[in-house]
Amino acid sequence: MASLLLAVLALASMPVGSRTEVTFKGADGLVLQGTLLRPENKKGSTPAVLLLPGSGPTDRDGNQLPTVATNLLKEFAETLASNGFATIRFDKRATKAYAAFFPKDVKAQNDFFAWDKFVGDAKGALRFLSAQKGVDPKRLFIIGHSEGSMIAGQIGHDLNGKSGCPAGLVLMGAPGRPLGPVIREQVLASLNRAKMSAEAQKPYVSFLDEAITLVSQGKNPPPNPPLGMAALFPPSAIKLMQSYFTNDPAMIASAFSGPVLIVQGQKDIQVLAKKDTPRLLAALKARKKGHVEAFVVPSASHNLKQVNNENVEPGFTGPVAPLAIEKVVSWLKARSK
Repeated sequence: MASLLLAVLALASMPVGSRTEVTFKGADGLVLQGTLLRPENKKGSTPAVLLLPGSGPTDRDGNQLPTVATNLLKEFAETLASNGFATIRFDKRATKAYAAFFPKDVKAQNDFFAWDKFVGDAKGALRFLSAQKGVDPKRLFIIGHSEGSMIAGQIGHDLNGKSGCPAGLVLMGAPGRPLGPVIREQVLASLNRAKMSAEAQKPYVSFLDEAITLVSQGKNPPPNPPLGMAALFPPSAIKLMQSYFTNDPAMIASAFSGPVLIVQGQKDIQVLAKKDTPRLLAALKARKKGHVEAFVVPSASHNLKQVNNENVEPGFTGPVAPLAIEKVVSWLKARSK
């Protein structure tokens, strides 16, 4: 493994490839902006990868500027180009790049930012990538991070056995449970890190449990949330949150019969290696067809960055953990022959 890792890192330092700024149509015809990156001097057909970011107004590189800059997807795209893969990554419809198209009405906003719209956008990107000259449509893969892993699983579910189905999925920082319990654990862990007493936590827990129940039913969360809790349930995204709470990502992904690689940070405090990864892995192992493998990256955060103390380090900055890159590249190469 050491020699392969050195080879991957050496290739990653080489010129990253031919970059083209592109547009394509997503759900409901929304024109999305992205980057197509091709390997340099590649002869013959090329395997290709669609890169999908996490939740929120995340851009094509995996960032929410100016506050969060991970460059997670940018680094993967450039490394993959150095290893012979074309990639496409794009700005999500929730980013400021599309602010002119945001509806004014709250109901319309909920429709604009609904789960099916994000999935439809990703399917549009996959179709666009498949149609590019020199790209082998039989060797198309999806790498999804966090929410992007759930979208990747949904696409695998929807297209399994159909034209355009991806050849494999890489699920990074992937929830293995509906997001209600996941978000509840995130909030409680945050309150504990803030050293808040059990008594002081009670209104937060009460609000959160009621909000998850109501939003799961398509209703608004209760009024007068405790400080900081309103941001978890923005009025424009209640419909999306309902999908988060009612969709089971492990069961959805298990409908895909192709190969799947799960990559999980050992010190991820958002999606848990000890709770989410085993459930996702078990569901995929239970399929009648399709190889699955899980790789837990030592001392890596949710964004697959090296951390020593996950309780104080956000895990946003620095390069992607080399072992994560090596695993993804070697796995994709093995399935692209």
